[in-house]
Amino acid sequence: MYKFDEEIVEISKLKPCPVRVTLQTDKLLRDLVSVARTRPEHIEPISVAVLGDSMYIANGHLRARALEEAGRNSTSAYLVTAKEISDVVRLHIELNRRGSINPLKMIDAVRFLQKHNAAQSVPKRYLELAEKNIYPKVRARWDEFLADASKRYSSVELPLHVVERIAQFESEKEQLTGTAVLTDSLLPVRESKFVFPAPQDLEMILRTIAPRYHEKKATVFEPKESEKGWPKINREEAEELVRNTPHDSLVQCSCGKKLLLNTKTRQVSSVRDDAKNRCIRLEEEGQSEPVYAIPEGTVNFLGVESGDSLRFLKIRSKKELAKFASSLKDGVPLRLVMISPR
Repeated sequence: MYKFDEEIVEISKLKPCPVRVTLQTDKLLRDLVSVARTRPEHIEPISVAVLGDSMYIANGHLRARALEEAGRNSTSAYLVTAKEISDVVRLHIELNRRGSINPLKMIDAVRFLQKHNAAQSVPKRYLELAEKNIYPKVRARWDEFLADASKRYSSVELPLHVVERIAQFESEKEQLTGTAVLTDSLLPVRESKFVFPAPQDLEMILRTIAPRYHEKKATVFEPKESEKGWPKINREEAEELVRNTPHDSLVQCSCGKKLLLNTKTRQVSSVRDDAKNRCIRLEEEGQSEPVYAIPEGTVNFLGVESGDSLRFLKIRSKKELAKFASSLKDGVPLRLVMISPR
């Protein structure tokens, strides 16, 4: 818990938060400037993080700017002591959690906190989004769109699910196309705001520009004949399933569990979860694109869930093992499974 003390501070001495995550519009600023000129006492106190001799605005950037534009030199503020610069960013995120958050700025904030080993309190969805790649040109298009929207509408919001869906496209071209389709198709519900499609509607819109998976090769693996005790996979249906997903292969284990595998990212998704599953076998598509499946006990040990990715390393000598060990950072949680030659 943070302890706040209210004081009067000079606006000129305040610094902005190193990474700001909120979306604000020109109309909101104009309205606040009008209030600041005529009824400044109605402006709520801002929140300020005090770090040494510096004071950072944690919440209330727009209010501070409005007061300054209205000719006010000072403002009422709640002060809270910060020990690290990461505390300033975390406080900013926490105090603005119910506001209009820009997911793109949240990516910046998460990466900032990760550099300072302080991302523990960040919601999981934002942590996962920060691990994905959004190309610089795509980011620039969204920043330009939001900057323009903030001038035209009184309320602007970029839902998290929209950015998550754009990030699913692997190539820059696909991300740019998806961005263009979305931004060009948006019509304001009323003059004050526009609304993005809900997740299901968004999926229908972007499906038309998704990679044509039906043109790619689909690989289906099954256990050997002697090990089968489950209904045979309908190969035509299985290949169609693979072609219409980002995955490349479908593996049916001897236990009957089906797994979709992406040979590029090693991402695994369950098609059907079988409670009796105790054994998953290793099959290979070829040395160039191996498909891995690992024992269920190992999956449980690693804490792997559907959609997670695994990292495979070939270590051929003690020297390579020592090099791998030296690359690990202190404090990083790690679960390691070593498979030795037969």
